[in-house]
Amino acid sequence: MSLYSHYDGAHTHPINRLLHGIAIPLGFSSLIVVWWHWKIALALIPSAFALAWLGHLIEGNQPAFLSNPAHVFVAPLWLGRKLLGRDKQSRQSKAGSLP
Repeated sequence: MSLYSHYDGAHTHPINRLLHGIAIPLGFSSLIVVWWHWKIALALIPSAFALAWLGHLIEGNQPAFLSNPAHVFVAPLWLGRKLLGRDKQSRQSKAGSLP
């Protein structure tokens, strides 16, 4: 199973996906914000993790990065593919909804 497939499989609940849709940009934005205000950047990281953990509590599983830390880097790719509709699963579900 690929890293992407494993990550996608751990994020199937709609609320978990929504919370990750907020948490991933929030967490990665701290890398940019740190140049202007490091205290705010440091606050963004635990906020992002809290949202992601809440999503996993709702979904009933552990965060994917606990099994492989590389999933932290898969997260932005996963979110980007979801938002752009380039995810294989997204294409299949759209195709299935056509008459």
